[in-house]
Amino acid sequence: MRFIRWSGALAVATATLVACQKAESPEQAASRMQAEADSARPAIAAQNARWMRYANANQVDSIIDLYTPNAVLLPPDMPAATGRDSMLARLAATMAPGGIVMLATASLAVNGPMAIERGNWTFAVPAQGATPAMNLAGKYLVHWQKVNGEWLFAEDIWNNDAP
Repeated sequence: MRFIRWSGALAVATATLVACQKAESPEQAASRMQAEADSARPAIAAQNARWMRYANANQVDSIIDLYTPNAVLLPPDMPAATGRDSMLARLAATMAPGGIVMLATASLAVNGPMAIERGNWTFAVPAQGATPAMNLAGKYLVHWQKVNGEWLFAEDIWNNDAP
């Protein structure tokens, strides 16, 4: 009986303490999220560098390892892709031999294990035979997820700027 009273009192005290804690102010949240973005920026930049290196070498099998197992790929003018095989096919369809892709982060927002990156990309493909050189540019948005200490692509969407 005494245990029940003490455990009940402990539950009430815990609930009271939790309810009395001050919520994070908008300024505190902004400061915390900025610190988290500053901390995550080098790791996300490194993942983007790996993505570019693999893409420029047409190593689609390596690119796919930078995505979460349940990631969603949203390429322009194609259906969304989920699952390794579907994502490999979509990524392979966007690559070109000799093509050079560059990513440039414009903004990064981080809140705990989730980050949103907005950026710009360019893709240059040299002339090959009768096919003329091609220079494309566009923008992208990536939802990153931190999994076991590593930032991975969870959702990846990009589109082309007008020609």
